[in-house]
Amino acid sequence: MTTSAPESVLDVISELLIERLEIPSDEVRASTPMRDLLTDSLMIVEMAIAVHDMLGITVEEEELRDATLEEFAASVEARRTDR
Repeated sequence: MTTSAPESVLDVISELLIERLEIPSDEVRASTPMRDLLTDSLMIVEMAIAVHDMLGITVEEEELRDATLEEFAASVEARRTDR
């Protein structure tokens, strides 16, 4: 296992979906709409909190409803690099 390369934001968010929200790993694909992964409002809130805790980025609930996993990860990554 290589430890020199940092995890991508997509990897971190995918891991959060699988580990914390217990979404089956075969359902977590870059092209999947976040609204299909986060099926209720509690999951959306939990994901927003988890992203803030892990990555230090505040996300709005609408972002989690309107984007695919890949689009959401790209948006979070852009905000991380703008700091």
